[in-house]
Amino acid sequence: MKLRLSYLALTLAVAILFGSGLSIYLTYRVADHEFRDLLDEDLKHQAEVIARLMAATPGAMSDTELQSLLARTFRHDDEETLLITVTDLQRQQLISNLSYQQWPASIDSGRVKLQFDGHEWSGRQYRHKTILVQLLRRNDLYRELQGEIAEDIITPALAGSGFTLLLLAALVGLILWPLSHLVRQLEQRSANDLAPLRLASPIREVALLSDRINQLMADIADVLERERRFAGDLVHELRTPLTTLKLELACDQPDTPAIRAEIDRMAKVVEQLLLLVRLDQGRWHHQFDCMPVKPILEPVLEHFSRRLAPGQLTLSSRLEDIQARVEPTLLGILLDNLLTNTSRHCPAGIQVEVALYHRSNTMVLEVNDTGPGIPQPLRTSMNQGHTRLDSKSQGLGLGLAICHQIARAHNGTLEFRARQDGTQGLSVRFSITL
Repeated sequence: MKLRLSYLALTLAVAILFGSGLSIYLTYRVADHEFRDLLDEDLKHQAEVIARLMAATPGAMSDTELQSLLARTFRHDDEETLLITVTDLQRQQLISNLSYQQWPASIDSGRVKLQFDGHEWSGRQYRHKTILVQLLRRNDLYRELQGEIAEDIITPALAGSGFTLLLLAALVGLILWPLSHLVRQLEQRSANDLAPLRLASPIREVALLSDRINQLMADIADVLERERRFAGDLVHELRTPLTTLKLELACDQPDTPAIRAEIDRMAKVVEQLLLLVRLDQGRWHHQFDCMPVKPILEPVLEHFSRRLAPGQLTLSSRLEDIQARVEPTLLGILLDNLLTNTSRHCPAGIQVEVALYHRSNTMVLEVNDTGPGIPQPLRTSMNQGHTRLDSKSQGLGLGLAICHQIARAHNGTLEFRARQDGTQGLSVRFSITL
Protein backbone atom coordinates (compact mmCIF):
# COMPACT_ATOMS: atom_id res chain seq x y z
CA MET A 1 0.00 0.00 0.00
CA LYS A 2 1.40 3.36 -1.06
CA LEU A 3 0.38 6.54 0.72
CA ARG A 4 0.32 10.02 -0.75
CA LEU A 5 2.20 12.73 1.09
CA SER A 6 -0.90 14.94 1.01
CA TYR A 7 -2.85 12.26 2.92
CA LEU A 8 -0.06 12.01 5.47
CA ALA A 9 -0.06 15.79 5.87
CA LEU A 10 -3.86 15.78 6.35
CA THR A 11 -3.53 12.99 8.93
CA LEU A 12 -0.88 15.00 10.74
CA ALA A 13 -3.13 18.08 10.78
CA VAL A 14 -6.05 16.07 12.17
CA ALA A 15 -3.76 14.54 14.80
CA ILE A 16 -2.57 18.00 15.82
CA LEU A 17 -6.15 19.24 16.10
CA PHE A 18 -7.18 16.23 18.15
CA GLY A 19 -4.11 16.52 20.36
CA SER A 20 -4.70 20.23 20.88
CA GLY A 21 -8.36 19.67 21.76
CA LEU A 22 -7.51 16.87 24.17
CA SER A 23 -4.79 18.96 25.76
CA ILE A 24 -7.15 21.91 26.20
CA TYR A 25 -9.84 19.69 27.74
CA LEU A 26 -7.45 18.02 30.17
CA THR A 27 -5.91 21.37 31.10
CA TYR A 28 -9.36 22.81 31.77
CA ARG A 29 -10.39 19.81 33.88
CA VAL A 30 -7.24 19.98 35.99
CA ALA A 31 -7.48 23.76 36.38
CA ASP A 32 -11.18 23.53 37.33
CA HIS A 33 -10.46 20.84 39.89
CA GLU A 34 -7.59 22.77 41.40
CA PHE A 35 -9.57 26.03 41.43
CA ARG A 36 -12.58 24.35 43.04
CA ASP A 37 -10.38 22.87 45.76
CA LEU A 38 -8.76 26.25 46.29
CA LEU A 39 -12.10 28.01 46.72
CA ASP A 40 -13.37 25.22 48.96
CA GLU A 41 -10.32 25.51 51.20
CA ASP A 42 -10.76 29.27 51.29
CA LEU A 43 -14.38 28.91 52.45
CA LYS A 44 -13.34 26.34 55.03
CA HIS A 45 -10.59 28.59 56.36
CA GLN A 46 -12.84 31.66 56.60
CA ALA A 47 -15.60 29.70 58.32
CA GLU A 48 -13.09 28.31 60.84
CA VAL A 49 -11.66 31.75 61.61
CA ILE A 50 -15.12 33.26 62.13
CA ALA A 51 -16.30 30.34 64.29
CA ARG A 52 -13.23 30.49 66.53
CA LEU A 53 -13.45 34.24 66.79
CA MET A 54 -17.14 34.15 67.75
CA ALA A 55 -16.57 31.36 70.28
CA ALA A 56 -13.66 33.24 71.87
CA THR A 57 -15.62 36.49 72.32
CA PRO A 58 -19.13 35.50 73.38
CA GLY A 59 -21.44 38.48 73.89
CA ALA A 60 -18.97 40.90 72.35
CA MET A 61 -21.71 42.34 70.17
CA SER A 62 -25.44 42.08 69.96
CA ASP A 63 -27.29 40.05 67.32
CA THR A 64 -28.24 43.22 65.48
CA GLU A 65 -24.65 44.43 65.41
CA LEU A 66 -23.44 41.01 64.24
CA GLN A 67 -25.99 40.85 61.45
CA SER A 68 -25.06 44.37 60.35
CA LEU A 69 -21.36 43.43 60.38
CA LEU A 70 -21.97 40.30 58.32
CA ALA A 71 -24.09 42.22 55.81
CA ARG A 72 -21.36 44.85 55.36
CA THR A 73 -18.53 42.36 55.18
CA PHE A 74 -20.20 39.83 52.84
CA ARG A 75 -22.06 42.17 50.57
CA HIS A 76 -24.20 40.98 47.66
CA ASP A 77 -22.24 40.98 44.39
CA ASP A 78 -23.27 39.77 40.90
CA GLU A 79 -19.86 38.16 40.44
CA GLU A 80 -19.19 36.82 43.96
CA THR A 81 -22.15 36.40 46.34
CA LEU A 82 -21.49 34.59 49.61
CA LEU A 83 -24.07 33.35 52.08
CA ILE A 84 -22.86 33.26 55.68
CA THR A 85 -24.80 32.05 58.71
CA VAL A 86 -23.65 32.12 62.33
CA THR A 87 -25.58 29.72 64.56
CA ASP A 88 -25.31 29.76 68.35
CA LEU A 89 -26.28 26.23 69.22
CA GLN A 90 -26.54 27.04 72.94
CA ARG A 91 -28.87 30.01 72.47
CA GLN A 92 -30.60 28.43 69.44
CA GLN A 93 -29.98 31.66 67.55
CA LEU A 94 -29.17 31.95 63.79
CA ILE A 95 -27.88 35.14 62.15
CA SER A 96 -27.27 35.56 58.37
CA ASN A 97 -26.07 38.30 56.06
CA LEU A 98 -28.94 37.54 53.60
CA SER A 99 -31.78 36.99 56.09
CA TYR A 100 -31.49 33.22 55.79
CA GLN A 101 -33.36 31.60 58.71
CA GLN A 102 -33.38 27.88 57.99
CA TRP A 103 -31.85 25.82 60.75
CA PRO A 104 -28.82 23.70 59.71
CA ALA A 105 -29.62 20.12 58.77
CA SER A 106 -26.34 19.05 60.37
CA ILE A 107 -24.23 20.64 63.06
CA ASP A 108 -20.97 18.82 62.18
CA SER A 109 -18.09 20.41 60.27
CA GLY A 110 -17.95 19.52 56.56
CA ARG A 111 -19.40 20.27 53.17
CA VAL A 112 -22.91 21.65 52.90
CA LYS A 113 -25.46 22.32 50.16
CA LEU A 114 -28.80 24.11 50.37
CA GLN A 115 -31.50 25.94 48.40
CA PHE A 116 -32.17 29.62 49.05
CA ASP A 117 -33.62 32.52 47.12
CA GLY A 118 -34.17 30.32 44.02
CA HIS A 119 -30.53 29.31 43.80
CA GLU A 120 -28.37 26.39 44.76
CA TRP A 121 -25.57 27.08 47.21
CA SER A 122 -22.50 25.02 48.03
CA GLY A 123 -19.81 25.57 50.61
CA ARG A 124 -18.42 24.65 54.00
CA GLN A 125 -19.58 24.75 57.61
CA TYR A 126 -17.35 24.69 60.67
CA ARG A 127 -18.27 24.12 64.29
CA HIS A 128 -16.21 25.34 67.23
CA LYS A 129 -17.76 24.64 70.60
CA THR A 130 -21.30 26.03 70.43
CA ILE A 131 -20.75 28.19 67.34
CA LEU A 132 -21.52 26.82 63.86
CA VAL A 133 -20.56 28.96 60.87
CA GLN A 134 -21.76 28.23 57.33
CA LEU A 135 -20.09 29.92 54.36
CA LEU A 136 -21.56 29.12 50.91
CA ARG A 137 -21.26 30.32 47.30
CA ARG A 138 -23.95 30.44 44.63
CA ASN A 139 -23.48 27.63 42.11
CA ASP A 140 -24.63 29.68 39.11
CA LEU A 141 -22.05 32.37 39.82
CA TYR A 142 -19.42 29.69 40.16
CA ARG A 143 -20.41 28.28 36.77
CA GLU A 144 -19.98 31.74 35.27
CA LEU A 145 -16.55 31.85 36.85
CA GLN A 146 -15.85 28.43 35.34
CA GLY A 147 -16.76 29.81 31.91
CA GLU A 148 -14.35 32.70 32.34
CA ILE A 149 -11.62 30.29 33.38
CA ALA A 150 -12.34 28.08 30.39
CA GLU A 151 -12.25 31.10 28.11
CA ASP A 152 -8.93 32.25 29.56
CA ILE A 153 -7.47 28.76 29.04
CA ILE A 154 -9.01 27.89 25.68
CA THR A 155 -8.47 31.20 23.88
CA PRO A 156 -4.64 31.27 24.03
CA ALA A 157 -4.50 27.49 23.48
CA LEU A 158 -6.65 27.78 20.36
CA ALA A 159 -4.61 30.73 19.16
CA GLY A 160 -1.41 28.73 19.65
CA SER A 161 -2.87 25.69 17.89
CA GLY A 162 -4.08 27.84 15.02
CA PHE A 163 -0.65 29.40 14.66
CA THR A 164 0.92 25.93 14.73
CA LEU A 165 -1.46 24.74 12.01
CA LEU A 166 -0.65 27.78 9.89
CA LEU A 167 3.07 27.07 10.24
CA LEU A 168 2.43 23.42 9.42
CA ALA A 169 0.38 24.37 6.37
CA ALA A 170 3.11 26.74 5.20
CA LEU A 171 5.81 24.12 5.74
CA VAL A 172 3.79 21.39 4.04
CA GLY A 173 3.02 23.75 1.17
CA LEU A 174 6.70 24.62 0.73
CA ILE A 175 7.62 20.94 0.61
CA LEU A 176 4.62 19.16 -0.89
CA TRP A 177 3.80 21.62 -3.68
CA PRO A 178 7.24 21.44 -5.33
CA LEU A 179 7.36 17.66 -4.84
CA SER A 180 3.86 17.26 -6.31
CA HIS A 181 4.86 19.49 -9.22
CA LEU A 182 7.99 17.39 -9.70
CA VAL A 183 5.98 14.16 -9.66
CA ARG A 184 3.51 15.54 -12.21
CA GLN A 185 6.35 16.49 -14.54
CA LEU A 186 7.90 13.04 -14.21
CA GLU A 187 4.55 11.33 -14.84
CA GLN A 188 4.10 13.32 -18.05
CA ARG A 189 7.58 12.47 -19.37
CA SER A 190 8.24 9.82 -21.97
CA ALA A 191 11.40 7.75 -22.32
CA ASN A 192 12.61 10.04 -25.12
CA ASP A 193 12.08 13.29 -23.22
CA LEU A 194 15.20 14.02 -21.16
CA ALA A 195 14.84 17.81 -21.00
CA PRO A 196 15.64 19.36 -17.60
CA LEU A 197 12.82 19.59 -15.08
CA ARG A 198 11.55 23.10 -14.30
CA LEU A 199 11.23 23.44 -10.55
CA ALA A 200 11.99 26.38 -8.25
CA SER A 201 11.85 25.73 -4.52
CA PRO A 202 13.34 27.57 -1.53
CA ILE A 203 13.76 24.23 0.26
CA ARG A 204 17.36 23.10 -0.12
CA GLU A 205 16.58 19.38 -0.11
CA VAL A 206 13.85 19.73 -2.76
CA ALA A 207 16.09 21.88 -4.95
CA LEU A 208 18.93 19.39 -4.50
CA LEU A 209 16.62 16.52 -5.49
CA SER A 210 15.54 18.39 -8.62
CA ASP A 211 19.16 19.22 -9.52
CA ARG A 212 20.27 15.61 -9.04
CA ILE A 213 17.41 14.32 -11.21
CA ASN A 214 18.31 16.88 -13.90
CA GLN A 215 21.97 15.86 -13.66
CA LEU A 216 21.01 12.19 -13.93
CA MET A 217 18.87 12.91 -16.99
CA ALA A 218 21.72 14.92 -18.52
CA ASP A 219 24.12 12.03 -17.89
CA ILE A 220 21.67 9.59 -19.47
CA ALA A 221 21.27 11.90 -22.48
CA ASP A 222 25.07 12.10 -22.75
CA VAL A 223 25.36 8.30 -22.64
CA LEU A 224 22.70 7.93 -25.34
CA GLU A 225 24.43 10.55 -27.46
CA ARG A 226 27.73 8.71 -27.12
CA GLU A 227 26.01 5.47 -28.10
CA ARG A 228 24.55 7.13 -31.19
CA ARG A 229 27.95 8.60 -32.09
CA PHE A 230 29.56 5.21 -31.52
CA ALA A 231 27.07 3.55 -33.87
CA GLY A 232 27.65 6.28 -36.45
CA ASP A 233 31.42 5.95 -36.12
CA LEU A 234 31.18 2.19 -36.46
CA VAL A 235 29.09 2.38 -39.63
CA HIS A 236 31.30 5.10 -41.11
CA GLU A 237 34.60 3.36 -40.34
CA LEU A 238 33.55 -0.03 -41.68
CA ARG A 239 31.59 1.10 -44.74
CA THR A 240 34.58 2.08 -46.92
CA PRO A 241 36.76 -1.02 -46.38
CA LEU A 242 33.77 -3.33 -46.76
CA THR A 243 32.83 -1.63 -50.03
CA THR A 244 36.41 -1.95 -51.28
CA LEU A 245 36.55 -5.63 -50.34
CA LYS A 246 33.24 -6.26 -52.07
CA LEU A 247 34.44 -4.60 -55.29
CA GLU A 248 37.77 -6.40 -55.26
CA LEU A 249 36.22 -9.78 -54.64
CA ALA A 250 33.79 -9.18 -57.49
CA CYS A 251 36.67 -8.83 -59.96
CA ASP A 252 38.05 -11.80 -61.92
CA GLN A 253 41.54 -11.07 -60.59
CA PRO A 254 41.23 -9.50 -57.12
CA ASP A 255 44.01 -7.17 -56.01
CA THR A 256 45.43 -9.19 -53.12
CA PRO A 257 47.59 -6.37 -51.70
CA ALA A 258 44.59 -4.01 -51.73
CA ILE A 259 42.46 -6.64 -49.98
CA ARG A 260 45.19 -7.17 -47.40
CA ALA A 261 45.45 -3.39 -46.84
CA GLU A 262 41.69 -3.10 -46.33
CA ILE A 263 41.69 -6.04 -43.91
CA ASP A 264 44.51 -4.40 -41.94
CA ARG A 265 42.53 -1.20 -41.95
CA MET A 266 39.44 -2.99 -40.61
CA ALA A 267 41.56 -4.67 -37.93
CA LYS A 268 42.82 -1.22 -36.88
CA VAL A 269 39.26 0.09 -36.77
CA VAL A 270 38.12 -2.84 -34.61
CA GLU A 271 41.08 -2.30 -32.29
CA GLN A 272 40.16 1.36 -31.88
CA LEU A 273 36.50 0.47 -31.34
CA LEU A 274 37.43 -1.94 -28.56
CA LEU A 275 39.61 0.75 -26.95
CA LEU A 276 36.77 3.25 -27.16
CA VAL A 277 34.37 0.77 -25.54
CA ARG A 278 36.80 0.16 -22.68
CA LEU A 279 37.23 3.90 -22.15
CA ASP A 280 33.47 4.48 -22.22
CA GLN A 281 32.95 1.75 -19.66
CA GLY A 282 35.52 3.30 -17.33
CA ARG A 283 37.81 0.27 -17.24
CA TRP A 284 40.88 2.47 -17.00
CA HIS A 285 41.78 3.75 -13.55
CA HIS A 286 41.64 7.52 -13.14
CA GLN A 287 44.41 7.51 -10.52
CA PHE A 288 47.66 6.73 -12.33
CA ASP A 289 51.22 6.46 -11.05
CA CYS A 290 53.51 9.46 -11.30
CA MET A 291 56.24 8.80 -13.92
CA PRO A 292 58.46 10.63 -16.44
CA VAL A 293 56.48 11.60 -19.54
CA LYS A 294 59.31 12.20 -22.02
CA PRO A 295 60.36 8.49 -22.23
CA ILE A 296 56.75 7.60 -23.06
CA LEU A 297 56.51 10.02 -25.99
CA GLU A 298 59.92 9.45 -27.62
CA PRO A 299 59.20 5.85 -28.83
CA VAL A 300 55.88 6.99 -30.27
CA LEU A 301 57.61 9.76 -32.23
CA GLU A 302 60.29 7.38 -33.53
CA HIS A 303 57.71 4.78 -34.58
CA PHE A 304 55.60 7.39 -36.34
CA SER A 305 58.65 8.84 -38.14
CA ARG A 306 59.45 5.39 -39.58
CA ARG A 307 55.92 5.15 -40.99
CA LEU A 308 56.11 8.48 -42.81
CA ALA A 309 56.49 8.48 -46.57
CA PRO A 310 59.34 10.61 -47.98
CA GLY A 311 58.34 14.26 -48.14
CA GLN A 312 55.03 13.66 -46.38
CA LEU A 313 55.79 16.02 -43.45
CA THR A 314 58.64 17.26 -41.28
CA LEU A 315 58.39 16.14 -37.67
CA SER A 316 60.25 17.83 -34.82
CA SER A 317 59.90 17.69 -31.06
CA ARG A 318 60.66 19.82 -28.01
CA LEU A 319 60.20 17.73 -24.89
CA GLU A 320 60.93 18.81 -21.33
CA ASP A 321 61.64 16.42 -18.49
CA ILE A 322 58.33 16.31 -16.64
CA GLN A 323 56.82 13.82 -14.25
CA ALA A 324 53.02 13.42 -14.16
CA ARG A 325 50.33 10.91 -13.27
CA VAL A 326 49.65 9.29 -16.66
CA GLU A 327 48.93 5.89 -18.16
CA PRO A 328 51.72 5.16 -20.72
CA THR A 329 49.61 3.14 -23.16
CA LEU A 330 46.79 5.69 -23.29
CA LEU A 331 49.19 8.64 -23.64
CA GLY A 332 50.98 6.88 -26.51
CA ILE A 333 47.66 6.19 -28.26
CA LEU A 334 46.65 9.84 -27.81
CA LEU A 335 49.83 11.18 -29.44
CA ASP A 336 49.74 8.56 -32.23
CA ASN A 337 46.11 9.40 -33.09
CA LEU A 338 46.83 13.14 -33.18
CA LEU A 339 49.88 12.67 -35.44
CA THR A 340 48.03 10.20 -37.69
CA ASN A 341 45.11 12.55 -38.23
CA THR A 342 47.47 15.47 -38.87
CA SER A 343 49.29 13.52 -41.58
CA ARG A 344 46.00 12.33 -43.08
CA HIS A 345 44.26 15.69 -43.34
CA CYS A 346 47.16 18.05 -44.11
CA PRO A 347 48.95 18.45 -47.47
CA ALA A 348 52.44 17.06 -47.98
CA GLY A 349 55.44 19.08 -46.90
CA ILE A 350 53.96 20.64 -43.76
CA GLN A 351 55.89 20.96 -40.51
CA VAL A 352 54.65 19.32 -37.34
CA GLU A 353 56.12 20.07 -33.92
CA VAL A 354 55.37 18.09 -30.76
CA ALA A 355 56.01 20.09 -27.56
CA LEU A 356 55.92 18.93 -23.97
CA TYR A 357 56.25 21.57 -21.26
CA HIS A 358 54.76 22.65 -17.99
CA ARG A 359 53.08 25.93 -17.21
CA SER A 360 52.28 26.82 -13.58
CA ASN A 361 50.88 23.57 -12.19
CA THR A 362 49.88 22.09 -15.54
CA MET A 363 51.54 19.68 -17.96
CA VAL A 364 50.89 20.57 -21.61
CA LEU A 365 51.36 18.32 -24.64
CA GLU A 366 50.95 20.22 -27.92
CA VAL A 367 50.90 19.09 -31.54
CA ASN A 368 51.35 22.12 -33.83
CA ASP A 369 51.23 21.96 -37.61
CA THR A 370 51.55 24.45 -40.47
CA GLY A 371 48.62 23.04 -42.42
CA PRO A 372 45.57 24.96 -43.69
CA GLY A 373 44.00 25.02 -40.21
CA ILE A 374 40.37 24.51 -39.24
CA PRO A 375 37.63 27.19 -39.00
CA GLN A 376 36.58 28.33 -35.56
CA PRO A 377 33.03 26.82 -35.60
CA LEU A 378 34.46 23.44 -36.56
CA ARG A 379 37.15 23.68 -33.86
CA THR A 380 34.47 24.42 -31.26
CA SER A 381 32.55 21.32 -32.29
CA MET A 382 35.74 19.23 -32.24
CA ASN A 383 36.47 20.45 -28.70
CA GLN A 384 33.19 18.85 -27.71
CA GLY A 385 34.13 15.60 -29.47
CA HIS A 386 31.20 15.63 -31.91
CA THR A 387 32.87 16.10 -35.31
CA ARG A 388 34.66 14.07 -37.93
CA LEU A 389 36.69 15.81 -40.62
CA ASP A 390 35.48 13.93 -43.67
CA SER A 391 33.21 11.15 -44.83
CA LYS A 392 35.49 9.40 -47.30
CA SER A 393 38.27 7.97 -45.16
CA GLN A 394 38.62 6.95 -41.58
CA GLY A 395 38.16 10.60 -40.70
CA LEU A 396 38.59 11.83 -37.17
CA GLY A 397 35.48 10.20 -35.73
CA LEU A 398 37.00 7.36 -33.73
CA GLY A 399 40.32 9.08 -33.24
CA LEU A 400 38.71 12.21 -31.84
CA ALA A 401 36.39 10.22 -29.56
CA ILE A 402 39.31 8.15 -28.26
CA CYS A 403 41.46 11.23 -27.65
CA HIS A 404 38.71 12.93 -25.68
CA GLN A 405 38.08 9.80 -23.61
CA ILE A 406 41.79 9.51 -22.84
CA ALA A 407 41.78 13.15 -21.73
CA ARG A 408 38.81 12.46 -19.43
CA ALA A 409 40.52 9.37 -18.03
CA HIS A 410 43.41 11.65 -16.97
CA ASN A 411 41.04 14.34 -15.65
CA GLY A 412 42.50 16.58 -18.33
CA THR A 413 41.31 18.60 -21.34
CA LEU A 414 41.83 18.35 -25.10
CA GLU A 415 41.53 21.56 -27.15
CA PHE A 416 41.76 22.31 -30.88
CA ARG A 417 42.95 25.91 -31.32
CA ALA A 418 44.51 28.26 -33.80
CA ARG A 419 48.26 28.61 -33.39
CA GLN A 420 49.21 31.23 -30.80
CA ASP A 421 52.22 32.56 -32.81
CA GLY A 422 49.97 33.75 -35.65
CA THR A 423 51.27 31.12 -38.08
CA GLN A 424 48.75 29.33 -40.26
CA GLY A 425 47.88 25.91 -38.94
CA LEU A 426 46.31 24.04 -36.05
CA SER A 427 47.41 23.59 -32.45
CA VAL A 428 46.05 20.60 -30.49
CA ARG A 429 46.68 20.94 -26.74
CA PHE A 430 46.33 18.17 -24.14
CA SER A 431 46.75 19.44 -20.57
CA ILE A 432 46.49 17.83 -17.14
CA THR A 433 47.05 19.20 -13.65
CA LEU A 434 50.29 18.10 -12.03
